[in-house]
Amino acid sequence: MANHSIPFLGVAILVASLILVWHGWQELKVKSIGDDAAQNLRSAMNLWQQGVYGEAMDPVRPGFRREPFPNWLLAAHLKLFFSDNQNTRFEELITSPALLKKSMAVNLFYVVGLFASLWGLCVRLIRPGWLAQLVAAIVIYYSYTAFALGDLGTLNTELAAAFLFVLSALTLLLLWQQQSRRMAVIAGAVLGSLVLTKASGSYLVLLLLPLLAWLLHHNKRRAMALTLCFSLGFGLTVLPWVARNAMEFGKPAIAKGGGIVLLIRSAYDTMSTHEFWGAFYAYAPERMQKDLFEAHLGFSEAQLQCGGSLERLQRDLPCDEEAIEAGQFANLRSFYQKGKRGLPTQIRQEAERQGKDSSGEDLLQAAALKRIRSAPIQHLLVSLPLSWRGMWSFENQQTWFGVLANGLAMAALVVMPLLGALRRRPEWLLISFMGSGYFLFYGVFTHFITRYSEPLIPLSLVCLSVLVLEAARWLARHLARWMGPKVTFG
Repeated sequence: MANHSIPFLGVAILVASLILVWHGWQELKVKSIGDDAAQNLRSAMNLWQQGVYGEAMDPVRPGFRREPFPNWLLAAHLKLFFSDNQNTRFEELITSPALLKKSMAVNLFYVVGLFASLWGLCVRLIRPGWLAQLVAAIVIYYSYTAFALGDLGTLNTELAAAFLFVLSALTLLLLWQQQSRRMAVIAGAVLGSLVLTKASGSYLVLLLLPLLAWLLHHNKRRAMALTLCFSLGFGLTVLPWVARNAMEFGKPAIAKGGGIVLLIRSAYDTMSTHEFWGAFYAYAPERMQKDLFEAHLGFSEAQLQCGGSLERLQRDLPCDEEAIEAGQFANLRSFYQKGKRGLPTQIRQEAERQGKDSSGEDLLQAAALKRIRSAPIQHLLVSLPLSWRGMWSFENQQTWFGVLANGLAMAALVVMPLLGALRRRPEWLLISFMGSGYFLFYGVFTHFITRYSEPLIPLSLVCLSVLVLEAARWLARHLARWMGPKVTFG
């Protein structure tokens, strides 16, 4: 294919992507939003109308319950497109489908940014150019059907995070290819924005800094300069927010919520051996449950219901809902509800009996860490079925093709840093480091619902594409070597 046709292919792919997004947006019907999305919207509305970031209303007061970056953009979007509705109240907005959909139009920015970043990553990563364009088209379309389409109608932060994961991979790749200080600052700022969207990445950046210095080790002085520029971009993005929280709340943190999540995770650590193996059934895609686990391995749906042997693995049991309505938290059965409601109530009551402050999140986090440290081996073992749970986040899993694509893509993302190190492919390591790190972090420290790994879907598809192409090239070389002496043409 002639080189002059490659730019045309890129333009055609991006135009087709925009048409796809617009069609999905036109067909979207918005009725309501969930609890997390409501907190995001309240934080953005407070910032837009009152100039105060925080989810509390009546009265408005500062807070840091939710990561701020997507809500800053949402506040800017509201200010720009709701200029005639400055006095709109939260209750009015969430009960009006038209206004709610208008507020969700910020997602169009994320989807367009995601598709453009996917295209740029494929073009920079894959050769020849025509093949990069083909892979980009496939990855963009599958990212749309498996993830983006389903998230257009929400104000959760998964779309924003997916865009920033891919953009982070692209800017890190450009930093390695160009080794410019400007790109180092940009990459640091993009990573900072990602951390301000999904706070757990702050730990991973501490590991990324020595990795960058090591990958650029051919010139130690330049490596140090680029690493410092990267740190500068990251610091300028993240540190003002951390300083604000330190001064306002006495905590140099990005967001709250870690205590409850760790408590839920510690509740899962109490699963039995039967529940450990049953978790692979409970958390498998429905197609795999029916065709494999139930058809050949003796599992049944009745085990997951109230009174079943695997009931504690379920998130929303009717018997738990009855116990919650009656305020009988001691009767909760599922690991999730015990960790979310039962354990916090028990811990706070015990603190009150001892005359301690029971209102803070630090109390819950300390209790969760104590529970985890009491059985570290069990905690690590339980990370296996929970990581299995987190893998299956693709929307289109109705067929075995969809299930295999999902499983292979997530596996490719997780192993790519290791393959990059073993095969001396720095670009592989850099594009997958943050995504793989987030996946492993969620598997070890959270109950890993599939929503946590949704932002990793587009990047995982790029990783899978790169590894499939590498495997195909390896196979072609070996077939040519084997068949060469035996085959003649002409």
